[in-house]
Amino acid sequence: MTKTMTDARLIALIEAWGADVKAFPEAERDAAAALLAEAPQRFATHLTAAREMDALLCTVPESLPSAALTAALIDSAPRPRPQRRNWFAAIPRWPAAGALASLAIGLAIGLGTAQPVADDAPEDAVDTLVYAALGFDTLTYTQEAAQ
Repeated sequence: MTKTMTDARLIALIEAWGADVKAFPEAERDAAAALLAEAPQRFATHLTAAREMDALLCTVPESLPSAALTAALIDSAPRPRPQRRNWFAAIPRWPAAGALASLAIGLAIGLGTAQPVADDAPEDAVDTLVYAALGFDTLTYTQEAAQ
């Protein structure tokens, strides 16, 4: 938004928009009107030329384009590119949710129905041997030395 109006800017507005201040851009109307009221003689030649151009433009008859030209312009307009579909977005979500739910239910049932291990299982002998080999159980060393 222009707060101060320069002479060059006002002349550019007159040349672009004509002599009527109401035709100027809204943000610059008040500043332009104030500068014109302050020194009207400074811009008299530019205003006269703009009024003559406005009068000349008012004499030109209004013409509308033909229907053929309108159709040709619309047909030559660029078309939007077809949207590329993401293959991942096309996959329905419910199979993944069903697979996850069945996995969770299977784990819950499997852990809930696990059989306790008996105390005299053969795994205990293997565990004892491994612990002894790693040096965690001194009692095993004494048993091996006795054998």
